[in-house]
Amino acid sequence: MSNSTKTFDPQTLTVSPLQFDVGCELGAKPAAVFDVLVDFPSMPTWMPLMKRVEVDNSKAKKPGEVGAVRVIYPPVGKATLEVVTAFERPWLLAYAATDASLMGMFTEHTGILTCDDNGKGGTTFRWRTFALPGKNPVMRVFGKLVFRFVFSSSLKKLQRRFPV
Repeated sequence: MSNSTKTFDPQTLTVSPLQFDVGCELGAKPAAVFDVLVDFPSMPTWMPLMKRVEVDNSKAKKPGEVGAVRVIYPPVGKATLEVVTAFERPWLLAYAATDASLMGMFTEHTGILTCDDNGKGGTTFRWRTFALPGKNPVMRVFGKLVFRFVFSSSLKKLQRRFPV
C-alpha cells in the first residue's frame, strides 16, 4: 500500500480506455527510480526492443520534461515517437505515442508511470497504458503480445536493478 498523498486523474490526459496496468515494488526511494525512468538515452538498459533513444527538447518547457520528444530506435524498422505530456519529479511521468509509431497495434496511446513511496524505504512503481485497439485484428493481437513482453521484461530488469 502506498503512502503517497499524490493522486493523478488519467482523464486529464486521455479518454482512451485502460489496456494495461502493471507494477511492482522496488527497493529504492522514488527519486532514484524516477531518475532512471527519465534518463531517456539509457532506456535500452531496462526496456527491451530498443537500440537507442534520442531526445528532442526543442518544444520542451525544460529538457526531458513536458513537450520533449523521445525518439526510440528499434533494432529494425522505424523509430517510435513519444511526447512527454506530464512530468512531476519524482513521481509522475506521462507520454503519448504517435499513432504512426504504433503501426496499427493501438491508437490514442498514453502511458502513465508513477513512483510512490511505499513507506518501507522503497517504491511502488506503476505503469498504466491507455489506448484504443488498432483496427487490424492481427495487429491488435500482435500489439498485446508485444506490450506484455515489454512490460514483463522491463519490470524484471527494474527489479534486478532495485532489489527489495
